[in-house]
Amino acid sequence: MASKRLAGAERLGNDAKLKALPQLRKAAKKVAKAVDVLMGTALAPRTAARPCR
Repeated sequence: MASKRLAGAERLGNDAKLKALPQLRKAAKKVAKAVDVLMGTALAPRTAARPCR
């Protein structure tokens, strides 16, 4: 029981530390935007001229 409470408190402490780092937040936003672009990009279809091996 106590270990669950301690783990929860530790997570809250870590979250507070991360929120205090503006450079990390800025970089995380850039990465999130890049992932959105990559996930939204469709893969190029394979053509019949180049068979898969």
